[in-house]
Amino acid sequence: MQLRCYHCGMSFAIKREEIAFALKALEDSGGKHYDAHCPRCRHANKVSIDQLRRAAPPPEKGETASTA
Repeated sequence: MQLRCYHCGMSFAIKREEIAFALKALEDSGGKHYDAHCPRCRHANKVSIDQLRRAAPPPEKGETASTA
């Protein structure tokens, strides 16, 4: 997932593993957004749970997709 820092404008990517982990943690805790930190300026960029769901890897065989 490609993001652009709201503070400095640098483009950076979030890996699929990080997206899956963040999505699971947010669903377990009831959070609304994930803070993706810019590698250049370390500014926290909010990524909504809906954006994470769209970019998440497909569920593996045997797993069911959670509907919230």
